[in-house]
Amino acid sequence: MGQTHFDFTGSTTVITGGASGIGLTCAELIARCGGDVVVSASRRPDKTAKALDRIREASQGRSNKLAAFPCEVGSETSVASFFEQITQAGIRIDFLIHSAGVSPNTDFFDQTQAEWDTVLNTNTTGAFLVTKYAALAMKPNPLRGDFRGKILLVTSTNGINSQDPVSAHYDSSKAAANMLVRTAAEHLSSMQICVNALAPGWINTELNATLPPDVREKESAKIWMRRWAEPEEMARCAAHLLTMPYLMGQVIMADGGYR
Repeated sequence: MGQTHFDFTGSTTVITGGASGIGLTCAELIARCGGDVVVSASRRPDKTAKALDRIREASQGRSNKLAAFPCEVGSETSVASFFEQITQAGIRIDFLIHSAGVSPNTDFFDQTQAEWDTVLNTNTTGAFLVTKYAALAMKPNPLRGDFRGKILLVTSTNGINSQDPVSAHYDSSKAAANMLVRTAAEHLSSMQICVNALAPGWINTELNATLPPDVREKESAKIWMRRWAEPEEMARCAAHLLTMPYLMGQVIMADGGYR
């Protein structure tokens, strides 16, 4: 993907969903650019260990700090504990990327209330809880200039313009998360915390692996760039948004052009 030109030296980025997909790729890029990284651990210890190895390798021998703590984003107790563990470890939070989420693809009439509850609790309630507790954990630091911290929610264009019946619950959850960005940004601006969102289009991740072939074909035909993006491209977009000045309350679509 070419040379990166970001500098995260001296900063710490917390990444939920950092053990896989876009979250892991963001963690690798930030470590490669000199930043310390904290990720939410996977429910599978082996998956977390492999992710940490990849992030450590990406740091290319730098003395980056790296940590992982458990976090169920749909549970307020777990999210509060996650940020408490970070604080107790003496880790200062400069940036947060909230990438954790679920995306089952189920025929519309086969979607149950239980599945809807799981998706909305993880994707929407989780976004709120992580934003809330991250903001509470961010401490003023005069060395950071005119911001106290920056929060980036990874949402989706599915919450804007690329929805499909097989992902009605996911699309609805991401539409709500996109609106959360606006309301949270207004409120947290008084705390010098910037809140924005990266809304990816179609990305080659495990999360999209279960998409039915006919839906994938239909959606692919709508992309102006005629291809799906790679996770590394979304990581670069995320890094841009974290380092851009004067950006607040925006949902930026990275969809390769879409009709």
